[in-house]
Amino acid sequence: MKKLRLFIPSLISILVLLLTSCAVKHESINIKENNAETILEKIQLYEGAIRSLKSLAKVKIKTPDSKISYTQVTIAQRPDLLRLEALNPFGKTVGFISSDGTNIYIISPSERGVYDSGGKFDLAYIYPGLKLEISAENLVNLILGRLPVNVYDMGAVPELSVDGERIKLVFHSETSIGQNNTLWVNGMNFRVEKAEFTLDNGARAKINYEYFDSLIDGYYFPRIIEFSSEGLSISIIYEPDIELNKNVDKTFFKPAPEVVKFEK
Repeated sequence: MKKLRLFIPSLISILVLLLTSCAVKHESINIKENNAETILEKIQLYEGAIRSLKSLAKVKIKTPDSKISYTQVTIAQRPDLLRLEALNPFGKTVGFISSDGTNIYIISPSERGVYDSGGKFDLAYIYPGLKLEISAENLVNLILGRLPVNVYDMGAVPELSVDGERIKLVFHSETSIGQNNTLWVNGMNFRVEKAEFTLDNGARAKINYEYFDSLIDGYYFPRIIEFSSEGLSISIIYEPDIELNKNVDKTFFKPAPEVVKFEK
């Protein structure tokens, strides 16, 4: 009985410490010091710091009917310069897309054509099964760890709250109930870690980001980008030797003349 009396105060002390530590952790996100406009400015400042990328990446695609994975050569530069090459297990290019700022060139098992760089094309031409219309600029944004649509310019200040260990920003839609664009932001470094939003075609989409443990060339950057919409998903998993904001040879974005000998 004496041992029980000694044990109870110790147990109470442990519980108090646990509750106190949890409270301190939760209060580490102080949204009073960061209003919505300030948080958005920090998010866009962080995202705007990434201008270009060169890397190998593992691509995983899931649809209701299939699963595909392959290695991808990834070169991109804002706003709309792009080159993606799908490699087979022997390292040979089996399909690619490039955008030189004027034209988009696509050669894949399902398409062979040239498109205007300012227009949209079917994402399924390069990512089988992902039937979504996208522009070169939005695809570059996706690859560079930015949202493929601009949820910031909605003409309204987002609703601000704390969701667990993240700051939650909700952009309420004035036209469609339940179609709000929502961001979950790391309260310590203002990295967007999750987003739910509406695409231009009205479809709902989600993105999750998992970041490298350390800085890459001095920048935070997602190690994994997971995009999903209407039962379709793509994961882009970057290799550790990724290069950010290095000079990119513009010839990478224009295919060799013999490759472009097909009808527009």
